[in-house]
Amino acid sequence: ESEHPKHTMMKAIVVKEYKEWKSQNLEPVEVDKPTAGAGQVLIKAKAAAVNPIDWMVMAGFLKGAGWAQPAPYIPGYDVAGVVEAVGEGVTDFKAGDEVFSVNWSLDVGQQMGRHDDNAGEQKKGPIAGTFAEYCVLPANKVSKKPSKLSFEEAAGVALVGTTAYQSLKTLGVEKGKKVLILGAAGAVGNLACQLAKSMGAYVATTASSRTMEYVKPLGVDKIINYREEKWEECSDLKDIDAVLDTVGEKEGFERAKKIVKEGGSFISISSGDVGYVPTAHKGFKYASFYVLKNNVKDQDTLAGMVADGKLKLKVEKTFPFTKQGVTDAFTAQTSGKSMGKNVIVF
Repeated sequence: ESEHPKHTMMKAIVVKEYKEWKSQNLEPVEVDKPTAGAGQVLIKAKAAAVNPIDWMVMAGFLKGAGWAQPAPYIPGYDVAGVVEAVGEGVTDFKAGDEVFSVNWSLDVGQQMGRHDDNAGEQKKGPIAGTFAEYCVLPANKVSKKPSKLSFEEAAGVALVGTTAYQSLKTLGVEKGKKVLILGAAGAVGNLACQLAKSMGAYVATTASSRTMEYVKPLGVDKIINYREEKWEECSDLKDIDAVLDTVGEKEGFERAKKIVKEGGSFISISSGDVGYVPTAHKGFKYASFYVLKNNVKDQDTLAGMVADGKLKLKVEKTFPFTKQGVTDAFTAQTSGKSMGKNVIVF
């Protein structure tokens, strides 16, 4: 303790080896506070959202996909907070700015992203790092937070909102198109339903009796109770333009083939069954697994929509940055019962 002046230290969750989250030490521990290098901003965290990808990466599930596996590392991808300091060459931000971001590979036109920078010549940014009192991010991944947006909402919308928005754009969803979104109760599906409606599309989605009341206010054109009806047998959906699977539906792609029209599209963000090559499937213009890319313009669009009340994001629960709080946040996230975002607050 005496060797380090207090102000150069911070509390963070540190993952030393890749294993199931339940066997990880989720106690925030003292580590060195990072400093902003050239082109970077140092953010004092106010909120960090929990996502399914956190425990998947932590467990080592993404190693086979070629994602970087640094150890030790600080998990967490979504953050909202206040700029503490800026590095050399940063002109768009100053200390005191309220900001948010998803720390993910920068969008430089590659097909899809991952948690480490995977395309272009840009300097490789730090990986993850938001489950901490401070984090450092490249300035070109950071958005200013609208004042009407809470820190919890800003942290909550970044990863899931970007995923929903980019998936719909990749699927070619627009006015006059018909899209089926599998899983309206989860955060990505919920936002995707609202965004697809705002794009002018006909939107069908799936829910259960348990989630029906939560899904109804989304204003979609059709809700299918998946426990009572097979969506691929629904006559209204014959020759649909696109399917977005947000839940990793069993045999999702095979079933989608029965209703998607010739030259239509399919994306899953939860199952790799469809593969990773968009043009590999006869009869489909695009069919692939998809992972978001960090895109500041997309972040800005989403934040503006939430701030203006055009996009509703439910923050289900907030948790303190303590061992118990972080454990509870992961428990809620992995229960499969959450409707809305689980957010750690600092």
